Amino acid sequence: MKTTKTTKTKKENNAVRILHNRYIKEDPERHASLERERVNAEVARAICELRKDTGISQAELAGLVETTQSVISRLEDADYEGHSLSMLQRIAKALSCRLNVSLKKDDPKATTLRYAFGELIKKLRLEGGLSMDQFVKKAGIDKEEVLAIERDLSYKPSPLTLYKIGEFYKIPQQKLAVLAGAIKPVNNNFLKQASRFAAQSESFSKLEPDERRILDDFVKFLREEINSSE
Repeated sequence: MKTTKTTKTKKENNAVRILHNRYIKEDPERHASLERERVNAEVARAICELRKDTGISQAELAGLVETTQSVISRLEDADYEGHSLSMLQRIAKALSCRLNVSLKKDDPKATTLRYAFGELIKKLRLEGGLSMDQFVKKAGIDKEEVLAIERDLSYKPSPLTLYKIGEFYKIPQQKLAVLAGAIKPVNNNFLKQASRFAAQSESFSKLEPDERRILDDFVKFLREEINSSE
């Protein structure tokens, strides 16, 4: 008597639902925690990037807002939860910026694309057998930015980073920009392919044959000439 082979569990087609089921499910506390972490990470990154763009140190910024360097260091920590509106206003003024607070709903399509982008970069790095440090050195990209790309759905990398990644993996920069949320998809098929890739992606330490095929198929699609018609 032949034994029947076990069939693989059918993977969900909605990448956003996969993210929700994997990390949040119906737990309101975990949902609230994830949202707090996302906001904290965005604020910390914004302060750090604006300060560096201005060309001043943490100590110098602390002097401008009449606080200590350790406070600025904590504000630039993605895990810090003590941000206050008054402090952010003082920092914005010191950096010649205007603080803008807005409330808006996330676009599920954009979330799917950004998830596919992070998974793509992580899987390509794993396929090449590269550690995080090895990848950033070879590609010439800041480590913090790569970490954000692979872990933060709200993060949008700079055009220079997209160019370097595109050059490193021979993928058109424009298509990476679509995945990263910098520009809108050129056609419905792009979103369809990205959604399929995102839905089939799972966290793993090594690429299995099926996972390698999924990655290769998506990279092949990205490397094809852009077709604006659909």
